[in-house]
Amino acid sequence: MEIRAAKFRVHRQWRHAGLYRPTEAETGAGVLMLHGFPGIQKNEDIAAELCRRGLSVLMPHYRGCWGSPGEFSVHGAIEDAAKALGLLSRYHHIDPSRIGLLGYSVGGWIALRLAAQRPVAAVAVMAPAPPRSNEDSDKIYLRKHGKVISIPDIKALWNEYLAAAREDHPDAYIRHISPTPLLIMQGLKDHLVPPTTSYVLWTQAGWPKDIIQLPNEDHEFQNDRPRVVSTLCDWMQAHLAAKRREPKPAARAALN
Repeated sequence: MEIRAAKFRVHRQWRHAGLYRPTEAETGAGVLMLHGFPGIQKNEDIAAELCRRGLSVLMPHYRGCWGSPGEFSVHGAIEDAAKALGLLSRYHHIDPSRIGLLGYSVGGWIALRLAAQRPVAAVAVMAPAPPRSNEDSDKIYLRKHGKVISIPDIKALWNEYLAAAREDHPDAYIRHISPTPLLIMQGLKDHLVPPTTSYVLWTQAGWPKDIIQLPNEDHEFQNDRPRVVSTLCDWMQAHLAAKRREPKPAARAALN
């Protein structure tokens, strides 16, 4: 396994990323792993396990997060993730027809948006967290954890978050992910992302789809970490093991 730094441009600014690559030289599958806000938990153990199983993993850091230049924003994170997906598909050791998305929390929401717009082979999300309208708990979380990344104006970011909550409707585009396989993993003790929210998203998605509800897990998925890691990696490995038929472009949603 090789773990090294990577970078890519978004407009005229660099974004940083981590690349996990198996030692085998042959072309294989790749996974774009998207962290949440602010990205303290990057799920690097999942990336390492996927790599041990022969999958390359690219973990981008959104603007303003963990060394990437710029100021963090909701729409900026979406743009950075899309650019990172393009980078992953251009690596010579990646089969572009065998790319999966794996997103955690806010990264899970971004992964759903990308999968509705672009053909990928599989998408798995952990406690996907689309913006919600004026939730006190979200505001507290933003103020508490936003200190570790570049946010010059916390009020402006909160207003952008509220605007995204009004404008973004996952129920309108999650069905466009089909026929790409979808997995939603949710802890039933999660106090940040209501388990009912993830379940409703799953019911609105088209087939094929899976949902895994873990009774003893909260938002961080740390109570039985080996099970979480193995379950996610088993699912992703199975769905990226062989070349899949790309979803029809007409099935993709147009999102702003």
